Amino acid sequence: MKLSPGDIVAYQAVDHRVEGILDYALPDRSLRLVSMVAGDKQRFVEPVVVAERVLVLSDIDPLDMSSPPPDTIYHHGESFLRKLSGQATVKITGQVAGRKPGTCTVWRYRAAGGQFLQIEAWPDRIRFLAGAAIHKGMLEVRPATP
Repeated sequence: MKLSPGDIVAYQAVDHRVEGILDYALPDRSLRLVSMVAGDKQRFVEPVVVAERVLVLSDIDPLDMSSPPPDTIYHHGESFLRKLSGQATVKITGQVAGRKPGTCTVWRYRAAGGQFLQIEAWPDRIRFLAGAAIHKGMLEVRPATP
């Protein structure tokens, strides 16, 4: 799935505008999150399609834990297991509210049912995201017109 700044992504009957792209370069892999905004709500899509699914995350309130986070996190009745972690160099294309290019430490967790948590330790604060892997058909992409 290719997304670029200016594209419109319809999700849950709401049109979101793609504002920017975060590229995380970790030692053993890279991640890409696309920031899309509707009103004052920001969501992130990981546009890699795995088994017809894409990951959609939203910022959540901080979890009560120390840094670094533990290998298992119990949140909203689910046990999340750490699937990746590492220091990342982050490049930003376009604009992403609340984030700047630089480095952060990333931890990603997964629970049953395709539920995910992502914790990012930036120099200025720790950010928490949560969401789910959804069928790619739940997103309708309308590319920006030149």
